[in-house]
Amino acid sequence: MVERIGQRFGDYLLVRLLGQGNFANVYLGEDASRQQVAIKVLHTELSREDVEQFLAQAETISQLDHPRIVRVLSYGVEGESPFLVMQYVPHGTLRQRHPRGTRLPITTVVSYVKQIAEALQYVHDQGLIHRDIKPHNMLLRADYEVMLSDFGIAVVAQSMGYRVQKVQDFEGTILYAAPEQVRGRPRIASDQYALGVVVYEWLCGNWPFEGTVQEIASQHTLSPPPSLCKRMPTISHAVEQVVFKTLAKEPDERFESIQEFAKALERASRQEQPDFQAKQPTPNPLSPLSYLPTKTLSSDENAPSQATLLAYAGHADRVVSLLWSPDGQRIASSSLDETVHIWDAAMGEKVLTYQGQSLQALAIAWAPNGECIASSGGLSSEKVQIWDAATGRNCTGHANYNGHTEQVLAIAWSPDGKLIASASEDATVQVWNVMTGRTICKYRGHSSAVKAVIWSPDGQHIASGSEDKTVHVWDATRGSNIFVYYAHHAKVNALAWSRGGTHIASASDDGTVQLWDAVTGRKAYSYSGHNGGVTAISWSPDGTRLASGSLDETVQVWNAITGSTIFTYSGHKDWVSSVSWSPDGRRVASGSWDKTVRVWEV
Repeated sequence: MVERIGQRFGDYLLVRLLGQGNFANVYLGEDASRQQVAIKVLHTELSREDVEQFLAQAETISQLDHPRIVRVLSYGVEGESPFLVMQYVPHGTLRQRHPRGTRLPITTVVSYVKQIAEALQYVHDQGLIHRDIKPHNMLLRADYEVMLSDFGIAVVAQSMGYRVQKVQDFEGTILYAAPEQVRGRPRIASDQYALGVVVYEWLCGNWPFEGTVQEIASQHTLSPPPSLCKRMPTISHAVEQVVFKTLAKEPDERFESIQEFAKALERASRQEQPDFQAKQPTPNPLSPLSYLPTKTLSSDENAPSQATLLAYAGHADRVVSLLWSPDGQRIASSSLDETVHIWDAAMGEKVLTYQGQSLQALAIAWAPNGECIASSGGLSSEKVQIWDAATGRNCTGHANYNGHTEQVLAIAWSPDGKLIASASEDATVQVWNVMTGRTICKYRGHSSAVKAVIWSPDGQHIASGSEDKTVHVWDATRGSNIFVYYAHHAKVNALAWSRGGTHIASASDDGTVQLWDAVTGRKAYSYSGHNGGVTAISWSPDGTRLASGSLDETVQVWNAITGSTIFTYSGHKDWVSSVSWSPDGRRVASGSWDKTVRVWEV
């Protein structure tokens, strides 16, 4: 490869290499004012005839102006090397965000398709064809919205005699190519076919066709794609039918437009999913010393099905939160029936009903010594109450807290039991002294309601997750921000800090649990085993496993080191709102909107 760092292309200096491809490399470029751009330099040298064709094609794509399209700002030929100067989008591609093998929730897929279809419909309305739809060409903006890049680059490459030689040339266009494109006669509907292949891959983790270039080309042309429902039984037949319509061999048999495809997929996604749950292979390995890209791994097929040890049905309404007592003898569960119940974890017998909440109980937290519980009411209640776990009366020597202006959604005791951090719909987290009720600090870094809060094991830091899609890590006494984790693209519902303090797990409505370094914020991997938003997360006491609850009505237990699913618990009949490991790590308790708490062995 020619070393080009430091060379000048047009008005721009090549600063560093951003990425390498089969027929072009992409560099970060800067002009005299230090404006940053992405510069794509094609490998092939051009003849005079090629130069004219390249400039004509580049002029065409430079006229595209749409918020979901990466703009071509200028173009030219330096020496004999053609180049395109493009808008710099520094937040990576969807291939990087969801590496090969990743399975995405249907809600995430629908969101991506709607955004991509907006861009493609605009292009198609101009009479143009993209010709190279694949996750590598879908870029992420700072707000994690999607932009489409590389319009016409395949045409440019083809005009210069470039040919893909093998699939190993980094998941090339052939994997997504429509039958008519394989034959050299692409149409507007070819982009729809390619997007259909991308959707197929996102839903089940695999391409419909694999092999050599010749084998894949033949399959695109002659073979029906393997059933999505067989590869991923949680996918509805309605969704499968929509995807297969886009993969029709004849262009005229596909949807009339790319927007029609997006609308049909969204409608199909709203239909009822099958009432069974399948084990789902999930993402990639994490080692304590390295951070590997997300990758689908097989579930443990020999894991036994998990029987319910007991089902607590004492609540009259949906269960919102639950926690084991520090000694593992009792469980506290809060409900929209305006009560908190304390009950025996072995027998399921109720010990105490606390009705101190003026409205529905939302958040509960057990003091580290097991003597007191802090709880908050819902709706208009901004108060945190501390009460005796044995009697239900005010906890001696402890103060209630009234510092919030809107409802409190999450509560966490400091490891030493002296402070509480309470998170609220008022977009603040407030740290206060449990003995005096005095405010220590108020964290105001979030822009929307804060739904989750947790202390680091050493009590020095706090992590808070919000409806603003971020997790903030900050100093517990000064309230100063350390860093913000931006990788989720929906509200963050729950957090768990590893026992050793090295990693944080964050659960989101985007259907993922993400594990990341608690010091640097660097993501280790994403777990995408659920078929819906993830509402709860709990780390096992020994740090080797995680349990996550979801809107898909399951709890999934998975290996924190490898990211592979160990088993799926399907005992609930409505979405799972909370999950908690027993202190000895042998049992998990899960609460649900089916009004029950279920305890099961792991």
